[in-house]
Amino acid sequence: MTVGTPSLGKFVLRTILWLPLCFAAWYYSAKFHAFAAGKLSLLLVDQFKSGIVSALEHPGFDLVFVTTLEVRHEPGQTALLVPEVNPLLYTYGLAFFLALMLASRAKWWKILFGVVVLLPFQSWGIAFDFLVQVGVKLGPDVAAQAGLLGWRAEVIALGYQVGNLIFPTLIPVVLWALFSRSFIEGVLRNRPAIP
Repeated sequence: MTVGTPSLGKFVLRTILWLPLCFAAWYYSAKFHAFAAGKLSLLLVDQFKSGIVSALEHPGFDLVFVTTLEVRHEPGQTALLVPEVNPLLYTYGLAFFLALMLASRAKWWKILFGVVVLLPFQSWGIAFDFLVQVGVKLGPDVAAQAGLLGWRAEVIALGYQVGNLIFPTLIPVVLWALFSRSFIEGVLRNRPAIP
């Protein structure tokens, strides 16, 4: 093995060393990229029920969906429903993607392109978090008012699981593998032979 050839051990070590820096960068820039993912999530929410979100606010890390749905707290009092979504739950894969790309010494344009490609998957998680709150967790009255009953509630529950459990961890690794094929091939070529 020559000096410039990639090895699995060195790649794993570089990834571990990059992770804290990438997570710090992700966390401190979360306010900006989370808002972009939140805005994109409104397109998916509109596919289920158009017009239920009147505004998206971003006072801190959380995204606040201002809806047109009314809730009654006491007789004669109504309020608009404003569910909050923590986008950090769906965007942390960005830090993992950055660490993998930097550890494999990827070109900067591939890293930027990958960040953009991750946005729809992050938006999926945010959108389905909002939809599961309105269509499932807040009860049948709110779900009926939103028009999210029957098959829509089932699709929302499935979409939420995919956006919460699969996309944040799987998509960054898949993107890295797609962008780093030559690196992966080099590591596989240089692996030690098993006796």
